[in-house]
Amino acid sequence: MKKNLWIPIVAPLLLFLPLLPCVQAAPVSGAIFTTTADGSIVNANQYLSKCDVYLDGGPGPHAPARAAGLPAGEYFFQVTDASGQKLLSTDVVNNRRFLVSTAGVITAYTGFGTSVHPTGIDQDHPELGAITIRLANSSCPADYADTPNAGGVYKVWVTPVIDFAGDPSVVDNACGNGCFHGFLPSKSKTDNFKVQPAASFCLSVSKLIVDEFGNYPGVSWPVTLTDFNGVTNNFFTSDTDGTLSICGLAAGSYTVAEICPPAWAPVALTFNGTSYSQQISHSFTWSPGNPNPVVVFQNTAAIF
Repeated sequence: MKKNLWIPIVAPLLLFLPLLPCVQAAPVSGAIFTTTADGSIVNANQYLSKCDVYLDGGPGPHAPARAAGLPAGEYFFQVTDASGQKLLSTDVVNNRRFLVSTAGVITAYTGFGTSVHPTGIDQDHPELGAITIRLANSSCPADYADTPNAGGVYKVWVTPVIDFAGDPSVVDNACGNGCFHGFLPSKSKTDNFKVQPAASFCLSVSKLIVDEFGNYPGVSWPVTLTDFNGVTNNFFTSDTDGTLSICGLAAGSYTVAEICPPAWAPVALTFNGTSYSQQISHSFTWSPGNPNPVVVFQNTAAIF
């Protein structure tokens, strides 16, 4: 019978193989999150504008000063899409620089270049000199691009200046596979957030003067709009074509009305194609997904 001779031959050889250490980069400790200018909301994650998003780091409200503190030193930050593949920040990396104190909180914006990022006082730890830094610079909202993500998701990154893989005097850095614009995941902290502006709509108003010869635009005709808070604003139709467009209106209930002088009588009001006889005002409610409302006022000269 054959004996297995390979075991005693190979096994001793294993004693002479070098032992290779398992090398793994130490991750950055602590935490970062997005917040409002005063740091009052930790991980707000949902914002109406890119200009509302601020960077915060270290302990949150009611936490001990060193809880989740970042290591002391200077850091860079960047804004990307959710995957990190697309850089959305458009100013040079050196503009996106800040200081973390030994207490583990952001205490200074140290960026330099052609623009600055505004700061706020972090109300959670003002005794430590903690501040927040706006992700957008003074050119907001044009200074970082809109995310391609349909859900409005962005990602903010921070990395120590000493671990940045690239040239901070430029905007973007090609640093190879596993590196995102000079930021190494093993040396960075990230946080996702959403920017989704509140749904709004435009109200279109037209004014027509009706007589036996046809319809004519009612130019410079007074119109009022009362919102869901009971606030009334005054408008006028165009002095050329009798139209009016009121945009940026939030979801809710409204009443639109014309001011009809004594010498004029209402003929009809049309709202989104439906006609209402001899009516000078109309109340409606708009919610996301509804069509933009269109109102047409028709008047004729009063007959005495």
